[in-house]
Amino acid sequence: MCYYIGMSFINFDNVSFTYSAGTQNEIRAVKNLSLSIEEGEFVALVGHNGSGKSTVAKLMNGLLTPRTGKVTVNGLDTADKKSLFEIRKNVGVVFQNPDNQMVATIIEDDVAFGPENLGLDPKEIRSRVDFALKCVDMYDYREGAPFRLSGGQKQRIAIAGVLAIKPRVMVLDESTSMLDPQGKKEIMDIVLRLNREERMTVIMITHFMDEAALADKIFVMEDGELVLSGGKEVLKSPRLAQNGLGYPPAVSLAKRLREGGMDIGEVYTDDELVEEICRLL
Repeated sequence: MCYYIGMSFINFDNVSFTYSAGTQNEIRAVKNLSLSIEEGEFVALVGHNGSGKSTVAKLMNGLLTPRTGKVTVNGLDTADKKSLFEIRKNVGVVFQNPDNQMVATIIEDDVAFGPENLGLDPKEIRSRVDFALKCVDMYDYREGAPFRLSGGQKQRIAIAGVLAIKPRVMVLDESTSMLDPQGKKEIMDIVLRLNREERMTVIMITHFMDEAALADKIFVMEDGELVLSGGKEVLKSPRLAQNGLGYPPAVSLAKRLREGGMDIGEVYTDDELVEEICRLL
C-alpha cells in the first residue's frame, strides 16, 4: 500500500449540518466549517462531546451530506450519490464501539465482509484479509470468535475490517474512548505505524489531548465551529484551557518542571518528555 503526500484530499467548504429533533426543533451540529486535509497527514480533530466531531466524521465519507456548503473527497462531491461507492472505498471509518461493527461469528469472515461487498476475486479477498490481520497483529486469531476478544483486540479487528478495503484515509471516531490504557496504547501504536510506514492518511477524532499530541495537524472544534487549527503549537493555546480541554499531560508537566528551574525543551508527547529528562540527567 502506498500513499503520496502533498495533495489535498478532503475538503470542507463552508459546510453546515443540522439535525432535525422534531417538527420544530433543530440542532445545528456543524457551522460554516472550512478545512483541508492532505494525503499522508496524521490529523487530530479534538473537542468536547457535542462539539460536532462525530458529525464531521460522517460527513467525510458521505454517511451525512451538508445542509449547506460542500464536502469533496479526491474531487468527488459527497452529495453526489453516484460518487458514494468510490468515496467510501477511499475513506474508511472506525467508530467508538467495535461490537457495533462486528457482522460475523468468525474473525476472518468479519474482516472479509468489506472486500466481499466490493465484489473482489476470492484470492484477492484472502490476500487482503491476511494483510489486514497482520497489520494489526491479529493474524493468529483469525479462526477465533470475536466475542472472546478483549476490547482492544475487538478494536483491532474493526481496524482490520477497514484496512481490508484498502482505503486511502482512515477516520477513527473516538475509537479508543472505551479502552483501558493498555488497549489505547496498542491501538495508537498501530495507527502510528500505518501512518508512518504505509503513509496512510489518518484522522483521529478525540477528546484525549495526549492522542492529539501525536498528530501533525490539529483542528479544535467548539459548539460546531472550528476555533483553532495548526501544528503542535495549537496544544499550548490558552483557548484549550478556557474551554476545559486542557493541555496534553507532557505539556503540563514540562511547564511545571520549567517553573521549578529545569531546562526542559519543547515537548508535546510523553516520549519527548522522557527524552528531555534523560538528556538533562
